[in-house]
Amino acid sequence: MRETSGDFLIIGAGVIGSSIAYHLARQSQRVLVIDRADVASAPAASWASAGGVRCQGRHPAEARLASEAVARWPKLSAELEADLHYRQGGNLLVAETDDETDRLAGFVREQHRMGFTDVRLLDRQEIHELAPALSQHLVAGSYSPADGQADPPRTSRAFAAAARRHGASYLLHTSVTRLLVENRRAQGVETERGSLQAGQVILAAGAWSDELAASAGLRLPIKTLALQMLLSTPAPAQILQPVLGTIGRSLSLKQLADGAFFIGGGWPGDPAPDRRACTTRPESITGNWQDACAILPAVARQQIARAWCGLEAASIDDIPLLGPAPRLAGLTLALGFSGHGFALAPAIGRAIADQLAGRPVPELEGLDPVRIEGFLTEQIEQ
Repeated sequence: MRETSGDFLIIGAGVIGSSIAYHLARQSQRVLVIDRADVASAPAASWASAGGVRCQGRHPAEARLASEAVARWPKLSAELEADLHYRQGGNLLVAETDDETDRLAGFVREQHRMGFTDVRLLDRQEIHELAPALSQHLVAGSYSPADGQADPPRTSRAFAAAARRHGASYLLHTSVTRLLVENRRAQGVETERGSLQAGQVILAAGAWSDELAASAGLRLPIKTLALQMLLSTPAPAQILQPVLGTIGRSLSLKQLADGAFFIGGGWPGDPAPDRRACTTRPESITGNWQDACAILPAVARQQIARAWCGLEAASIDDIPLLGPAPRLAGLTLALGFSGHGFALAPAIGRAIADQLAGRPVPELEGLDPVRIEGFLTEQIEQ
């Protein structure tokens, strides 16, 4: 026996699914969010994310969403009635050599073409004035002052709580086993507790989205990444204000409110065969830590307090799939964020909710899942 879940059924209670739920619920829509675990729990990306909030370094197809999201972040804590640990300390991408400085100059020109006109190229003196603790060998930087950082689990839970306040329902610790499809239209889902019908299904299940899409005959061009994070012991506060990255290393480095350094950059771990967990690699821990120490020597005075990794879905072209699924009515995709979806969450929730309401959303055009068909055709021809 099938039960009706409401107008919209969202699979995935992470920051993306919960932002969509919040924006739909604000429109007085009936929304049910279903997840096999808790909101932002291990090893989901919303639990493991580095928490950077940035325009700088975006793909052009993400530019309008990034501008909207970064402008909204400073007021998001008040909107969601929760402390998101948001801080607008900027984003600094540094160069270590003259060749990297030349690349950085081209990078800044590209940021301006995308509309991020506040991004500036800084010389050696300027980067050390901005962040005096930086290694003296650094020679230049690209600085985006509007960028910052926030806490991903707190933000995910805040979106979920706000969605509930507006009437959304959450069904947690419940696995979806397959999508229900009739006449090439998604009708709902089958769960371990029975089936649920809905007018529209939104698939926002991160790294596990491919399994559910396959149950409806839809092949997603995504792969699972296990991305590592490190947390240091607490250092003295305010050593580092901006979020720090480098043009020549895989590094994301920020200092939290308690003084600890939060270090990432895409260093790999290993997913478990069932993708219910992941493990770190010793060589990734060592390499990531050494890079952080080389760029910010203050890190070397601390110890690694914790190392972990989370599972992320990376799309074939490293940008998300956002919008109606091709050739399958009633299903919207919001997945494949490739390690950089967290900052976009406020704008994505708004955009997907507007699209589902039938409003034009030009900022999603370059992210339309219709491009899936082109990727799959290429694979067949090869």
